[in-house]
Amino acid sequence: MAFVLATVGLLVGIDRVAARWHWCLTQDHETNPDLVRGNRAAWVIMLIVLLVLIVLLRPLPRSSWYLLPVLVAATAALTWLYVAGMGQPAPLHPGDAPEAGCWNMPTFPFTG
Repeated sequence: MAFVLATVGLLVGIDRVAARWHWCLTQDHETNPDLVRGNRAAWVIMLIVLLVLIVLLRPLPRSSWYLLPVLVAATAALTWLYVAGMGQPAPLHPGDAPEAGCWNMPTFPFTG
């Protein structure tokens, strides 16, 4: 279940990031290795957090009642952090080059 939640959360996050930075991401015709590393790192972090939550919450009494909602909330929070960490392109002023919004594109979250 944690694997499914982490994967769905990451896919939603990647879609949101790609939608915001679509123009910037499609201008480079070569594959950017940071995108692959960032996606893998985010997926591993999400999966580890969810597995730690399972290990901590499973032994508690009546954990089956609240374990799934806690995992869903954690996945939503991690996905939000992933998307918010990427931000969005700066608005362009009249006369700015179209690529000016891409100049402040951060490296993918969790890749340094």
